[in-house]
Amino acid sequence: MPGIYFLYPRLLFLLFLAPFFIFVYLFSFFYNKKKAVIFPNFEIMEKISGMGVFSKNFAALYLNVIVLCLLIFSVAGMGVSYTARTSSQSYVIVLDSSSSMGATDFLPNRLETAKTAAKSFIDSLPVGTEVGIISFSGNANVVQEKENSKLKLKMALDGIDFGTSTEGTNVYGAIIAAQKVFAGVRNKAVILISDGQINVGSAEQIVNYANQNGIVIHTFAIGTSGGGITEFNTVSKVDEEFLQALSLNTGGLSFSVGNAIEFDKSFSKLLQPAERDVSIDISFYLILASIGLFSLNWVLYNFRFRIVP
Repeated sequence: MPGIYFLYPRLLFLLFLAPFFIFVYLFSFFYNKKKAVIFPNFEIMEKISGMGVFSKNFAALYLNVIVLCLLIFSVAGMGVSYTARTSSQSYVIVLDSSSSMGATDFLPNRLETAKTAAKSFIDSLPVGTEVGIISFSGNANVVQEKENSKLKLKMALDGIDFGTSTEGTNVYGAIIAAQKVFAGVRNKAVILISDGQINVGSAEQIVNYANQNGIVIHTFAIGTSGGGITEFNTVSKVDEEFLQALSLNTGGLSFSVGNAIEFDKSFSKLLQPAERDVSIDISFYLILASIGLFSLNWVLYNFRFRIVP
């Protein structure tokens, strides 16, 4: 049964501000109209008040009230819940951002190609699928906690850059971070996109931890057979065997990606659709809508409401 929920319903009392603002607007309207009687020259009155005293255009009032309500709904954490055909698993995209991902066998480089592919995967997901995002080099960084907003997820991917604080490729630390992101989730799948050049931890260590915590690891080996040139003018080749070992021993799938088109074909094999209840937080979209309406109101106020009485 579709429904609407609020994470912070007590904040809905702020909706009482709407009738207050309407009252203030109407009071000011009639107050200015009363003053206009004192000034027989209405043209002078308009210049003094900065508005048409006999204006019947309430569009600005309507827009302001709508913007106010949208902001209050957003602050209260408005969401919708319903039953939908979605993924039976939650995912964490674990993206290698070490220096070797700057190799140019993919244009402009491996990292940018991986980010573009990950965004395509997110676009293809059924509504309500929860996804987290982690980038890693020498250490792991949680870029985005579990989220089903495709816009937020893609914005988080756009913000990933090469790791600079600690050199290395710490897949083990990234899987530990993914387990924390999965908190409370039963069906867990990691999507590991890397060239496999690990130099922190071992495959056995990673597999044991993943199996102990029920994490399935799907691996995407990104890199061509000939390798690519890095910023240090060295040739970086992909280590497919290491990545295959992770997926094989955790019940996941392993893919060797030689070009960007192969990414999309591989991602489609990961989805396991199922009917279940989903909850979608729409507060972020309400904020965007309120900003848009506020901008519209500002433009109208400065170019129309001041001109048309």
